[in-house]
Amino acid sequence: MTRPTYKELEQKVKELQQIINIKVFPSILQFTASDLLYFRLNAQWSFDFFDQGIASLTGYPAQALRDHEACWLNLVHENDRALLLDDLDRALREDRTFLSVHRIISESGQIRWVKMRGSVFCDDEGRFLCIQGILNDITREKLIEEALESESEIFAWVANNLEDGIYIVSEDHRIKFMNQALMDLVGDQVGELCYKALFDRDSICPWSVMHHIQQDSCGFQDYVLEKLGRAFQVRSFPIKMRDGSIGKLGQLRDITRTKVLQYELKELALREEALASAADVANVGIFVVQNYRGLQARFRYANEAFCRITGFELLELQEMSLSDIIPSGPFEKVVELLGQRGLLLSRASSSEVTLIRKEGPPVVALFTAAASLYRGKPAITGFLQDITQAKRVQDSLYLSQRLASIGKLAAEVAHEINNPLTSVLTFTKLASRVVQRDRLGPERIQSLKEYLGHMESEANRCAGIARNLLDFSRQGEIEVKENDLGEIIERTLNVLRHRAEMGKIALRTSLDPNVPRLRCDYKRLQQALINIFWNSIEAMPRGGVLAVATTFDPVRRAIHIDIRDTGTGISQENLGRIFEPFFTTKAESKGVGLGLSVAYGIIRQHGGEIDVQSRPGEGALFRICLPMRDGACNGPLNP
Repeated sequence: MTRPTYKELEQKVKELQQIINIKVFPSILQFTASDLLYFRLNAQWSFDFFDQGIASLTGYPAQALRDHEACWLNLVHENDRALLLDDLDRALREDRTFLSVHRIISESGQIRWVKMRGSVFCDDEGRFLCIQGILNDITREKLIEEALESESEIFAWVANNLEDGIYIVSEDHRIKFMNQALMDLVGDQVGELCYKALFDRDSICPWSVMHHIQQDSCGFQDYVLEKLGRAFQVRSFPIKMRDGSIGKLGQLRDITRTKVLQYELKELALREEALASAADVANVGIFVVQNYRGLQARFRYANEAFCRITGFELLELQEMSLSDIIPSGPFEKVVELLGQRGLLLSRASSSEVTLIRKEGPPVVALFTAAASLYRGKPAITGFLQDITQAKRVQDSLYLSQRLASIGKLAAEVAHEINNPLTSVLTFTKLASRVVQRDRLGPERIQSLKEYLGHMESEANRCAGIARNLLDFSRQGEIEVKENDLGEIIERTLNVLRHRAEMGKIALRTSLDPNVPRLRCDYKRLQQALINIFWNSIEAMPRGGVLAVATTFDPVRRAIHIDIRDTGTGISQENLGRIFEPFFTTKAESKGVGLGLSVAYGIIRQHGGEIDVQSRPGEGALFRICLPMRDGACNGPLNP
C-alpha cells in the first residue's frame, strides 16, 4: 500500500473536519426565512439534527425524532417514496445537490407537501452518508397550483364544447390557448402571433384591449376573414395570466349568416319602400287588417293610394273595419282567413268588389287578400285597384265585339232566312188563288190547310233564327247563376248551324249528362264559345268537322270543354300569340283579332283556363277548364 501524498492528506483532513463541524456545531446553519427548516438526515433517513419546526410539521414529538423513532422515509407518502430515492440517486450521480418535492403523511394522517434542498455527503468509497440542508412546507402553494390546473382543465373542457372560437393571448401577443372550434377554422396556431395567425395582419389589431386593463375595457369588432370568406364578431376581454402579466381572452363568433340576414332585411326594407312608392304612383292600394281591440278586420296600415281610392284618411281608417267599405261576401272570406291557424302566405283570395267611398259614387275595384303576419300575429295583407274605367272599356269592348259578330252573322243569316221566306211567299200565293177562285170545296180546304201549315213551319223557322240572333245581341249586366252548360253549347251552335251547313261543316257533340250545373254568366260564356266556334269554322274553308265534348272531373271539381276542328291548324310561331288582342293571321277585311282575346278574358273571368294544341294541317284543339263555383278553385267572377 503506497503512502498518501501531502496534498491528499490535507484534503482528507479538511473533509473530516467538515464532518466533525457538522456533527458538533449544527448552529453554523443560519436562515433568515421563518418557513425554512434546517435538517440533516443520515443514511437510514433518521434525523441527526433538525429544526423544531419539523416536529410541528410532522406532528411527531421532537424526542421521537431525536431518538430515531420516526424515519423520514416512512413519513413520505408511499406513492412518492420512489420519487425521493430517484432524486437522491440523481444527486449522487451529478453534483451532489439534492432537490426533492414530495408528500408526507403527518402523525394525524394529514398530507403535507414539502420541498427539500441541500447537499449530499459520502465517505471515501462514495457511499451515501447524509443529506444536510433545508426544507419548507409548500402545501398551500401546491393546493393553489392544483386548483389552478383544475380550473384550467375545466376551462379547456368548456371552451372545447363551444361553437365559437376561443383563444388566450399573452402580453406579447402570443397565442397560449386555442379551443377546438378555432383550431378547426385556422389550424393549431398556439405560440404564434395572434394578429398574424388569426387575422392576417402585420401589426397589432386595432381592437386590442391589453393597454386598457386598468379601465377593465372590452372590445367588440366585426371582422371579415378573407381566407375563410366568412364574417366574425371579435370580442376581446382583458385577463390576468398566472404569472401576473396582462393577457387577452378572445372570442370569434361566426356572424356570416347574421350579416346575410341583415343585408336581406335591409334589401327587403328597401324593396318594401320601393313597392309602396311604386304602388302609390300606379294607384294600387295596399292595406293590412287584423282582429284588433275587439274589432274584426280592423285597419292597421294603408298606403297613400288606398286612402286616395277610398277617400278616407289613414287616421280615419285605423278606427274602421274592412266591412265598412266592402260587401259582406268578400269580407266573410277575409274573416275566415284571419280565423285560421298556421297561415300560409300563398293562401289568397281575389275578386271584383263594389267599393264604398267616403264621398262620391262607389267604384269597382279588384280586391286581393292574402294571409300574412303583422307584428307577429295573424293578419291579412290586401291590394286594391280601381278598375271602374277599365270595366267600362271592357264592357264596351265586349259589346263592340258582339256587334261585330252579329254583323258577320247577319250576312250569313240573310241567305238562310231567304229560303223559308220564299216558301212562305209561295204558299201565300197558292192560298190566295184558292180564296180568289171562291172554290172552297172539301179538297180545296184540305189544300189550304196544308199551305197554312207549311207557312207556319217556315215562319217559325225564321222566327227561331231571329230569336237566337236577338238573344245573342242583347246587352245586359253581369248575371251569375246556375246554368246548364249543355244548353249553352247547343243554343250557341244553333246560332252558327246555318253557317256551318253553308260551309259543309258537320257539327258533332258529345255532352256528358253527368256534368253538374255551372254558376256562370250565361251571355258572356256564350260569347266566348261563339268566338271559338267561329274561329274554328273559318279555319275550315273547304268544309270539315267541328266536334264539341264536355266531361266532369270530380277530383278537381272542374268541367272540361274540348273544341276540336279539322281545319288548317296553327303554326308554332303563332301558337303562343293567338290570345293576344288584335293579333290575327286573317286578311284585313276578315277580322281585327279580338275574338279569341275576348274569349280568353271571359274564361279567365270565370276562374278558368284555356289552352290550345295545334299543328299546321292537323286542325286545332281548344281545351277549356271551368272550376265549379262552390269548389276550392273559385275564380274572381262575382254574383
